[in-house]
Amino acid sequence: MKGFYAARAGSLSVASLVAVSSFLLLAAGPGVPTESGMDFWEAYGRGLVSVTIEDRTFQRGENTVTLPVGLRVGNTADVPVVLSEEAVLMSPFFAESPAEPGSTTQDAVLTTETIPAGGSILFSYGEDVLQGYVPGPAWWCSEEFQFTHAGVSYRVGGETLPFALRPLLANAHYEGPESNTQSDLWWYLRAHPAIVVGKDPLWAAIDGAPGQRVPIQVRATNLAIFTYDDGYETDVNVTGGVLEDVVPAGWTVEEGSYSDAPDEIVAREDGSQVLRWRVDLPSALEGEEEDPRLPTEYATVAKSYVLVSPALEAGTHTLPRGTSDMDGDGTPDAHSAPVRIQASVTAVVADAGGPYEAVEGDTVRLDASGTTGAAGALLRYRWDFAGDGSFDTEWSEVPEARARFTDDFDGFAMVQATDGRTTSSDLARVLVGNLDPEILDLRASSAAEFRVEIAGERWHDVRLTIASGGEVLADIGVVREPGSPEDQGASTGPLAIDLAREVSATIAYTPDDDPANGGRNGDNPAWLVLRFPDGAEVRLSHNFNVRRASTWTWTLQDLGVPLASHGIVLEARLLDRGSDDLRVTWDFGDGAPALDVFYNDGMHPDEPMSQGGIAPFEVVAIRSRPLENLHGQRIDVHVTDDDGGSAEWTLTFAAP
Repeated sequence: MKGFYAARAGSLSVASLVAVSSFLLLAAGPGVPTESGMDFWEAYGRGLVSVTIEDRTFQRGENTVTLPVGLRVGNTADVPVVLSEEAVLMSPFFAESPAEPGSTTQDAVLTTETIPAGGSILFSYGEDVLQGYVPGPAWWCSEEFQFTHAGVSYRVGGETLPFALRPLLANAHYEGPESNTQSDLWWYLRAHPAIVVGKDPLWAAIDGAPGQRVPIQVRATNLAIFTYDDGYETDVNVTGGVLEDVVPAGWTVEEGSYSDAPDEIVAREDGSQVLRWRVDLPSALEGEEEDPRLPTEYATVAKSYVLVSPALEAGTHTLPRGTSDMDGDGTPDAHSAPVRIQASVTAVVADAGGPYEAVEGDTVRLDASGTTGAAGALLRYRWDFAGDGSFDTEWSEVPEARARFTDDFDGFAMVQATDGRTTSSDLARVLVGNLDPEILDLRASSAAEFRVEIAGERWHDVRLTIASGGEVLADIGVVREPGSPEDQGASTGPLAIDLAREVSATIAYTPDDDPANGGRNGDNPAWLVLRFPDGAEVRLSHNFNVRRASTWTWTLQDLGVPLASHGIVLEARLLDRGSDDLRVTWDFGDGAPALDVFYNDGMHPDEPMSQGGIAPFEVVAIRSRPLENLHGQRIDVHVTDDDGGSAEWTLTFAAP
């Protein structure tokens, strides 16, 4: 029993067809396509193609019949779809289980054809085309013991016709029910193993970034049948055949993803790898007694794994076909349809974050973590802190950077991000405010050396104490000994005297505890000598008398006046939190202010919004001059930075 149709009112066998001359086939269809378009399997993978069995009404001799012999291929794409080699359609698809009898249809072989854009082509059963009942193009039945059922759609799996069967179907002839192209196909499948190879996915869209996962399945099915009805005893089983697939150069297999590890992996010189599995594929058992509503139980072997992509350019990339070599002679006997991978390049879109605000001297945390790119893409970043075209960081996988702004700034920081294929830049506003400079301390001092000298009666002593604001700066003593009075003295050494505090000198005379020298009498002249750095001296004298206790303590207040008259030293400790240059103006109230300038780099004026100088910038400004009248003197110190910030300090010396 061959070539069943599931008709509306029963079944009809092909054996009842009327023979006609085979030349009718030559004019039946448009022939092999020549125009270009989208690949049939890619179009199906994109969801643009459908394949469905449908009824066809035609004249068969004197009878008008309606039978499910049409196979419509619809194309919703806006370009033609090209079927460039014979496709094998299986119903059910190998992984599907029919719910009930009649839910599947005959397996079919589609001949090469082009389906117009937005249109369809109705293929017709090959024997009817050969006999001239219906026009081509033809489809051929590869499943002898199964009805066709209108309304059943095929799931296209990428199987193509084995190489040995292609010249057989190309030989169009019809001499009778037992001698025609269709019957040749059926008899071949009873006498020879016939392996079809499929590979999924037919089409997949991935990002072009490296590391994308593509699940792959390659499978082999033996279309040969063994039936006890025909007397054939040929072994059509496959034992120890080879199913192969190829991992392209640059691609890898995800670790642990094999459903079954290959029996052999062969590395090629071009960097690709051949995966080989040894498989057994027995033939299907069929016969006249089998229910033609049920599909043939073919043996299928499927192997799966996950491919991991390298970086891909935008566009279509074709993966190698799966192949079979069932006799092990090293020559493939079938291959799958090509697998198309559509790679799109998701451009990196940099995001510099912000806006950012700070004050000079601060470190700003710049954050580009809002940058987007392809899923799984490794992004790298580099920063130009001031947007001057010079990058301040090297490429890094870290989206954050820390930028220290030592001067005020009103501009943009730029981040550049890349995934190795596309690069994007973005700007973020950065506003860094100026901080006023500070006068941390201001001191007014004079330098002098204090010397005490004594003459007169021997063995009496005096002691000199120099104090500033109650703090003892020096404490020395001298004893009148035999010898020249010029040698009877002691010195404090150079002292820096803070003029903002009261400066005093006290010389104490204590004759009661001195050794006796002929009785309680005697006189001791003493001198206090102030020596200044310029070599000048001021000598002050006092006479100590043993019998007059009121002379025993000599106190000199307000020494700041003579000290200042020989030179006052002003010392201002200045601070700029950024890296600004500082200008100091000293105003002594005489209409002739003095100016000092301190450049951050020690040599040149600071450029506006320049970064990278010394920050914080701390200097000590010193200015010296004599003051004839310290009492009531006012000194104003004014400091400005190069961005307009300022600070003041006023020092006033009150009258005693």
